[in-house]
Amino acid sequence: MWFGFSQLFDSLNWVAIVPDWAVNLVHLPPAMIVLANGIFEVILGSLLAMGFYVRIIAFFLALHLVAITFDLGLVATSVRDFGLVIASFALALIYNPQNKENHSPDNIGNPNSQ
Repeated sequence: MWFGFSQLFDSLNWVAIVPDWAVNLVHLPPAMIVLANGIFEVILGSLLAMGFYVRIIAFFLALHLVAITFDLGLVATSVRDFGLVIASFALALIYNPQNKENHSPDNIGNPNSQ
């Protein structure tokens, strides 16, 4: 979400890395693409953090990061993003919403809550 908020509040610093193919694909100025990407990342990151549709959102964020990683090429930033791609795909594959343990304040210290 940090990068999403950064794109929303300081979009002009991100304009230089918008690829030409993205501008040609959506026919919008790079600044608008950066803002749309920032909104996308903040909304999906917030939903992921709150635990809504975790598998689906993690999968879409992983695909989003794949596009970013390949577009950047082989640099330190893309290596970091590749790690995030693997983590996002892993979350999409192994997250199990039925396996949540009950850690509500009412059950802390209650031996029958497990």
